[in-house]
Amino acid sequence: MMQIHKLVFLGLVAFLAAGSVARGQIASPVPSPRGMRIEPITHPISEFRLQFHEGDLHRVVTKEVLKLAMHFPQVDASGARPSIRTSVYSFTETVEKVLPDGSAIIGASLDSFQTGINFGEGKHAENFFRFNSADDWSITHELHDIKVLPRAQFLGHVIRFVMRPDGTIARFLNLDDFHDDAVGHGYAYDMVHAMLSLTDSLRMGQLLEYGMGGMAALNAPYTSPSTATEIPITRTVTSNRDGNNKLKVRASYFDPPQRIEYLEGIATPMGILHFYGGGTGEMAVSNGYLKHSFYQDTANVKLAIDIDTVPEEITRTVTTDVYPIQVLHASKITIREIKSHRAVYKDPNAGEFDSDSTAGAEIRKSPNQH
Repeated sequence: MMQIHKLVFLGLVAFLAAGSVARGQIASPVPSPRGMRIEPITHPISEFRLQFHEGDLHRVVTKEVLKLAMHFPQVDASGARPSIRTSVYSFTETVEKVLPDGSAIIGASLDSFQTGINFGEGKHAENFFRFNSADDWSITHELHDIKVLPRAQFLGHVIRFVMRPDGTIARFLNLDDFHDDAVGHGYAYDMVHAMLSLTDSLRMGQLLEYGMGGMAALNAPYTSPSTATEIPITRTVTSNRDGNNKLKVRASYFDPPQRIEYLEGIATPMGILHFYGGGTGEMAVSNGYLKHSFYQDTANVKLAIDIDTVPEEITRTVTTDVYPIQVLHASKITIREIKSHRAVYKDPNAGEFDSDSTAGAEIRKSPNQH
């Protein structure tokens, strides 16, 4: 009988230890009868923890489709059409430094940017605007348009931030410089609001983070500040595994402000009478880094604009793909100068070269020089 009680006790101890691990905790050593010791179970590095290496480069392509449907009381519902903005960002991201806690300082350079606005959907959609930073005409004639500059202000610049191993943004290191630049140029009121909306840390954090907070929510719900376009909110994210190296992500949005000053091109005070929002997505990692993510969220808002009550539906779809850029690590590169040539200077008043001028001599190296 005593032997049975000991077996039951040992089984109960093993069950409690396993339950502790199942909840995502590391089991502590548990004493057992006759001096036996149940060793703690340790977890391997999670595949959903980013592995940063200094000097690594990645090309990050993010496509954002933002659909706004506003229903003004003066417009017949059958004639109301949504505004759909599609933007494609191509960043080169460099791991500049890995920090002791596993986070990393990332430098993201916006190499190219495209955006377009359509009214309506499907075959009846009308194109309102197009911009492509790779097109000279667009750069010359449209760069400073209010529909472009707020997003294109980062072209050719490096945004530096600290990214945690779970893909969320801890802080920005130089975003304030863009904020100050937007204010200091003396742009019109609506342009300043538009530019400031894109230099907001919540908005840029939403664009640059990996996995929509899904990796941070793997073991417990993750709550953080976020934004629905220019509406600051709080989000709670949950996630669960979906096969090898994949996560399914869900989020709920809440706690919006009572009033905002700007919303996607509308620079006027607006009250928020009602707000409800959330989203779903998925992500995949490969070799310790994000490979692909897709996320769609929706917010239903009731706005008070002047004397009108305006219902609005905001739908945002974001697709991100990350491609590693092959770089040479710990390789020795030798650069050897074979020939050097300096242009010959001609005095416009002399009519011929000055034979005593060293500027008019071609520099040649002896055979023994390299």
